[in-house]
Amino acid sequence: MNMMRRKGVLGGIIAAVALLCSGQAGANAATDEITALQGVIESNSVSRSTKCRYYKAWYSELCTKDELNAILERNIAAHRRWKELAPESFAPYVGLGKTFAAVGRWKEAKPELEKALSAPEGSLSTYLRISALWEMANCLWQEGDRDGAKKLIAQIVAIDWNDIHVHRRAVYLHRAWTDPDADLDVFTLPHSQDCKPFPTPQEATYGDAKVSLATVELRTAGLKSDDPIARLVKRKLTRFWSKFEVGGTKVAIAISPNAPVDKPQGYSLDVAKGAVCIKARDRLGALWGAVSLLQCVDRETLGIAECAIRDWPKCLRRGVIDYWYDDFLEYAIFNRMSMVNIRMDSDYVPSPLDRERYRLWCARFREFGIEMFCGSGNIMMNPMLPLSSPRTRKLHAGWARFVASVGGNFALHLDDCRFPMHPLDLENAGTAANLDAKYMTDIYREVKKDYPGFKMLFCPPFYWGPDGGVNYPEPRDAYLKSLGSDLDPEIEVYWTGPRVKSGGMSDKKTDWYAGLIGRKPVIFHNGDCRGRHNYIAYGADIPGYKASHSTNLFEHVSAFLHNMSRYQGAPAIGACMDWCWNPEAHDPETAVRRTDEMLVGPGVFEILRDATPALAYFDKYCHGSVRSELLTEDLADLDRRIAESEAAWSKVMAIVKNNGLFVEDFNRCGIKWAKKLASNRRNPPKWLKERYDAEMSNTALAEKEVGFDASKGDIFFPAETLTGGLYVKGVGEKGMRNVKYVNVGTEISGRFSCEQFPPERPFKMILMGCQWNRHSAFADVEVNGRKIWSGEVFAKKRGFNALEIEIPVDAIQRYNTFVFRNSAPMNEGHRKPEVHYVVIKK
Repeated sequence: MNMMRRKGVLGGIIAAVALLCSGQAGANAATDEITALQGVIESNSVSRSTKCRYYKAWYSELCTKDELNAILERNIAAHRRWKELAPESFAPYVGLGKTFAAVGRWKEAKPELEKALSAPEGSLSTYLRISALWEMANCLWQEGDRDGAKKLIAQIVAIDWNDIHVHRRAVYLHRAWTDPDADLDVFTLPHSQDCKPFPTPQEATYGDAKVSLATVELRTAGLKSDDPIARLVKRKLTRFWSKFEVGGTKVAIAISPNAPVDKPQGYSLDVAKGAVCIKARDRLGALWGAVSLLQCVDRETLGIAECAIRDWPKCLRRGVIDYWYDDFLEYAIFNRMSMVNIRMDSDYVPSPLDRERYRLWCARFREFGIEMFCGSGNIMMNPMLPLSSPRTRKLHAGWARFVASVGGNFALHLDDCRFPMHPLDLENAGTAANLDAKYMTDIYREVKKDYPGFKMLFCPPFYWGPDGGVNYPEPRDAYLKSLGSDLDPEIEVYWTGPRVKSGGMSDKKTDWYAGLIGRKPVIFHNGDCRGRHNYIAYGADIPGYKASHSTNLFEHVSAFLHNMSRYQGAPAIGACMDWCWNPEAHDPETAVRRTDEMLVGPGVFEILRDATPALAYFDKYCHGSVRSELLTEDLADLDRRIAESEAAWSKVMAIVKNNGLFVEDFNRCGIKWAKKLASNRRNPPKWLKERYDAEMSNTALAEKEVGFDASKGDIFFPAETLTGGLYVKGVGEKGMRNVKYVNVGTEISGRFSCEQFPPERPFKMILMGCQWNRHSAFADVEVNGRKIWSGEVFAKKRGFNALEIEIPVDAIQRYNTFVFRNSAPMNEGHRKPEVHYVVIKK
């Protein structure tokens, strides 16, 4: 933009800010103006993030080039004015440098960042200093000064800070540059001491004699001596204190077409006659053989028992979805995952260093033979982008091509936020069924031409079924059929099972989904089949995969991936991988115990298992939701349960490895929530006591009149807890009822949640009320803005009576609001229904 235009923009910013600051003087006026400028910057935010104003306006709102440039210039002008007003501050230099870097104006970004980094110690917050170092490193990397960029990244890593995402990115890059195999031993796995492979092998015999690994001579055949698999063995055994030298115990790893196990990913491990031999017919088989070797080592004696193992997985493609931590490789290897779906950063545009990080990340999994898919949900939804826009297609195809170029695969997610469709898509396609599959196919085929090994996964908005309702504006089956007809047959499709969080999967329901989409689905498992502790894992919970799934499920699916968004889901997921590997031999409790032992060491499982019942008592209170029932609890009993749980956690922390990372939700979520509940029981807040009084005075009537049963999940709203209306006490028969009068033109409302979602059947809403006088009362009832009832309410008869309304499945969301609105004409103010309570029956 030319200088005159820049001056014009700057003048406009100053004028606008001046209006905000009129009446101020001196230092206060400058402070107020800076505050106003920061507001301008925020409302015209420019970063690589999907949340910034700049890229959101371009991709989602489809602004013009001029409008886009105006956002950028307002941001720049506000930063420059901030620098004028506060010449002693280095913060605006960081912000302006980041702005220029986000749009690729590197030559302009660099001097701003250099100025910021010249700030004296303490002049910049830790957050701003890390941000400036990161963007300056990107400038240098872009220029080709790799050594300079690496020095700045090392400075970031040296800062004791882990609450900013770029710090974690810097740590990954620094580790990859300085010690490329460090990611193989981040958690120092395995911590188990039973000296046997996990998951459970198909065939294994063990002897009593041991072969020493104090000195080792590693030999390879069919793979190079410095192959990553060989380096994994060296890394771990070196930490175990083995020494590698000629003449030591022969440890051979061979990939050969004549290996004993003639199955994909199969391997043999033979320890006999003073030697160790691993043979496999493919790369993953060799990797799993190496993992079994490491798991069999007795760390105390540096020996390995003589054994003969013949092993292979039942489910060939197994792993996790939605994992985003960079240090995931070791965990995946030691749980024998052959496939992972990693969540991408929430950036429309990757920085130069992020491109390098993706390259290293994808290469790392690829060189071990593990399929890696980069998940795109963050650049497709929130905000929802119009798939019929050339801008969106260019964005997604560019990402797919980049991922393919670094050896990865692409996963396109349109799961929870596909609807409502973008107005442009509605105009161009009418329905998602007319658009989505063709869009995915077009991108896939374009990239596949240049990268023949490229793969793609798709998560549709209808990723469950046939159970559960559908609450989207178009039919599920028609959409899924469009995948069968319009989606390239090589693109795989996710399915979470009959429900979003499925308790089990049968042949019949799997085949129902497969028939519609025209291929076997990839499982996206959303729970542990038990739904323990409000879907929070306490570390020793026993999952139910084997009991709840078809015995031959793996013949009906293309892959089995488990949802893992946090470290703390690891014990159940490790047990799931054991079931995927050897379902016939899988024992759920043993699998969880052995996973815990591998991740955090022996003894932890038993402590948590014995203490979990005390903590699980609090499960009836959903995390973050306190019910008035709490005030009926025996406080001494609550305190006893908490004390038992805390004592158990103290024992865990005395012996645990990895600082308890993989099981810490027992404390961080479980104990913390229990203590919050006990505190509210000990000193009830006013609102809780009022709700308790209201419910106690009304529940007995609701149980008798409409069959309210809290144990079945029914939700009770006495008049006192409903929002709106005119509250009146002591009306009706014997003055037993407290009510809300709903005048003409007014309303009352309440909120409720739905879990599991979607519901498998309609809910029922029951309103207990009466007509205030002889005049008929009329009302509209809405759920989530959708009218589900309109007409006369509470029939003309003496006393209170119930109105039952069905809430359709497709009107129900995870979090819901219902409204009861008096719909009588405004000139008929005498038509006032009284509502005593509302019950939602699920």
